[in-house]
Amino acid sequence: MKRILLASAVTALMLAGPAFAKEGHGKGHAPHHPNPPHAIRVGEPHPHNMPVRHDKGRHLGQYKNQHKKWARGERLPRTYLVQRYYVNDYRSYRLAPPPRGMVWVRPYNDSNEFYLVQAATGLISQILGR
Repeated sequence: MKRILLASAVTALMLAGPAFAKEGHGKGHAPHHPNPPHAIRVGEPHPHNMPVRHDKGRHLGQYKNQHKKWARGERLPRTYLVQRYYVNDYRSYRLAPPPRGMVWVRPYNDSNEFYLVQAATGLISQILGR
């Protein structure tokens, strides 16, 4: 008799878990809310009344005309140490040729700031255009 009671209690406990589980929280199930209320979709107003837009990798900053400014001796993030941001036509911007191992970097297209940085480390040695 004790074995039957014990077996039925164990079975009841094993079956109680799935009965109280929330809908959509297991593997392979659709989420309970397809569009959660906290999700902000492109084109909808931001909670701070700012439109949500993606800058498509241009790194224009969170808001228009608010760019990060670095100082001499700081390191430029690796994001900007790629060919896309290098100034290869430095003469057209009236910049001196960069020394060996250094490159001119222009992080923002709508800014006239140019950073002379070490290509390997990103260490800023000169800033022009402020």
